[in-house]
Amino acid sequence: MSKRTYRTASAIPDVIADPATLAPDAVRCLWVRPVEGRYLPTAIFNDGTDCPLACAMDALQARQFCQRISAVHDWPVMDHRPKDIGPEVVAEKIWATMPPEYKAQIDGETRVNMEGAGYMMADMCREYRLPLGVAIHRITERIGTFIHDMVSQGAMSEQDGKENARLAAKGAFSRLDEIYAGEDRGPDLATVMPHRLGVMLADYHQSKNSSDDQFQHGLTAALTIAMTVWTGKGESEPVAKARADVTMDAAIRHWFRLTGRAVG
Repeated sequence: MSKRTYRTASAIPDVIADPATLAPDAVRCLWVRPVEGRYLPTAIFNDGTDCPLACAMDALQARQFCQRISAVHDWPVMDHRPKDIGPEVVAEKIWATMPPEYKAQIDGETRVNMEGAGYMMADMCREYRLPLGVAIHRITERIGTFIHDMVSQGAMSEQDGKENARLAAKGAFSRLDEIYAGEDRGPDLATVMPHRLGVMLADYHQSKNSSDDQFQHGLTAALTIAMTVWTGKGESEPVAKARADVTMDAAIRHWFRLTGRAVG
């Protein structure tokens, strides 16, 4: 059986994988995944995609389920018991599945190194289903802002800042090349018209089989990035907000058309 991606937050999954049919070297770990107050035993693959192994159950049952499978297949179990679904849960998954070379021991604690920080940024973009061009804008802005803040606060020298920015970019773009393999970058946020951007975002989410929630989260993230790009190139905040409104309206209307619902 080939690996299959599962991302919706329903307690009753659309597809359930049989652990016995999964290629052992394709699975990175098992995840006791919190879903709507319950827990969903889930396999996370090496490329970061995931697929449920059973319907949601209570916390103890889910942990026992994953531990039994772990004992048979020698897959590690990720169980950080986060309280809510959201960015923190996504970050927990990325952290747990991140290759060890992106982690470092600092003062007795395991922390992410600069290449790992870039890796996490890339994976976060993929989790929000941002198109490649939008993801590149997001990562470039995040790295630049972080390094600028660290240097201005005296936490690192300008020379160290340049080197850390290089390492973060290396980790980010290496991961982008891997997880966005074969995808076009798409139109530049700085030049694409707002209506076209909205249509493009809806089309992209349809191509990824996004749920309504995933589309909404991804749209919100993309608009935040677009606002930063527009104001960064000299647009006033009111103009940037107006552009964001046009983008959102176009995206939602097109999403409704794509999903077979009436458009007012």
